[in-house]
Amino acid sequence: MDMVDPEKIIIASERVLLESNIKFGTDGWRAVIAREFTFDNLRLVAQAIGQYLKDESFDKKGIFIGYDNRFLSEEFGLEAGKVLSSMGFKVYIAEEAVPTPVTAFMVRDLKLDGALMITASHNPSRYNGIKFIPYYGGPALAEITENIEINLKKIADGSVKKVDIYSIDNKSLESKISIISDFNNYKKSLISLLDVDLIKNSELKVTVDTMNGAAFHIMPDILQNDLGLEIDVLNGDRDPLFGGKLPDPSEKNLSDLKVAMIENSSDIGLALDGDADRFGVIDRKGVFLNPNNIISLCLYYLLLTRKYEKDDSVVRTVATTHLLDAICKKNNINLIEKPVGFKYIGKEMLNGKIIIGGEESGGLSIKDHIPEKDGLIANLLLLEIQAYLKNKYGNFYISDYLEKIYEEFGTFYNTRLDLNVPEKRKDVIIEYFSGLENHKLEKRVVKELLNIDGAKVVFDDGSWVLVRASGTEPLIRCYIESTDKIFFEILKDFVNKKIDRLVDQYE
Repeated sequence: MDMVDPEKIIIASERVLLESNIKFGTDGWRAVIAREFTFDNLRLVAQAIGQYLKDESFDKKGIFIGYDNRFLSEEFGLEAGKVLSSMGFKVYIAEEAVPTPVTAFMVRDLKLDGALMITASHNPSRYNGIKFIPYYGGPALAEITENIEINLKKIADGSVKKVDIYSIDNKSLESKISIISDFNNYKKSLISLLDVDLIKNSELKVTVDTMNGAAFHIMPDILQNDLGLEIDVLNGDRDPLFGGKLPDPSEKNLSDLKVAMIENSSDIGLALDGDADRFGVIDRKGVFLNPNNIISLCLYYLLLTRKYEKDDSVVRTVATTHLLDAICKKNNINLIEKPVGFKYIGKEMLNGKIIIGGEESGGLSIKDHIPEKDGLIANLLLLEIQAYLKNKYGNFYISDYLEKIYEEFGTFYNTRLDLNVPEKRKDVIIEYFSGLENHKLEKRVVKELLNIDGAKVVFDDGSWVLVRASGTEPLIRCYIESTDKIFFEILKDFVNKKIDRLVDQYE
């Protein structure tokens, strides 16, 4: 009987695992811990990233590694650091869990070649993940992650030798890794973007829910020690299980924050997701404002209180509210529309001419900040807005301010529907909506079709529907918006029924 080479078995199994599971989505690779997200696979991904950097000659200045509060994140970060160190990189690792935006900031602050962030963001606690942040301090673009995936396949098929950190003295590897504990420059940068005196003099009372995430230390520190505010903190300890909840600052996950605000008589409640790149807010009235409204509200306020250049623009994703468009139009500001994913917004922000960039899923950044979504700057800007409202109007809150904006521009009703659809029917559905030129619905006529990401159908009254396929799940995501509440409901009904028919028609 012929003997089988164990190394070939290992390589073959790795190839299957890599090709089926290690894929970079819109913001990195995420997988279930101990199933796909293992130390073995993490080492392969770290090596593939390191190889990309070497191929592009980004291997001279060093790599920063941050990590969140998830199970084994610190150990995963150190393991990735050992791989990169063995490849000749200078490695810097955070002393404790830090938010993704802090990791992005450190790349620019230390003038490094890039960074790795160990996080699964707002995914359930059983997940972990890894984000690669290039030298510019924003999300990696598709062409970069594609090159990393090519490197992964080369490692899997054996055409590139796998790094073996266990053949090197462990202490020797660790001795080459520097530990970073000073993130004051990030805090100073944030504060420089705010009207600090306005906030300090407001005497606002704040309840903040860090959701047991990576901002558990830095966010309360900024509020209390840098801004001098009275605060109450929820879920401010490390808990890899996130208290049994999803670490996502959506309305359904912030019920405890709403209760605590009432008990504490707080002026505003602020929340952050697991890696603090997404934000959530509840005002004194107990009203949760969705990201579409928050981004619009922030833009409206920034234009009122800041000075901008004539050639400055606003950038949003194709799935984000057109209230931004209305505000831009009134102020003669150019608006840029990009595909879903903050990496496309970040790319536009690199020119330094973007007033605000936002996406409906809860990503926001502003001019003179990092080209990466940052929940902390979003929360702090909302805090400044609340201080402004208190100073100008007294008992006037964020939801009141939104109503004021609606009075000026109309009420924008929007939602997202996630519809289960067999994988083989996704293209049929996208094709149908892409062909609705001049289609009529309740006396509205389709005036524009966009295909920069799925199919976006824009009616002559400004109402719109975006239909796009999920790249990771058997879902069609449908984004719907209208300033007419009745037509908004008609659009939802139309989309639901049409997609059901298209699925049934081809069964």
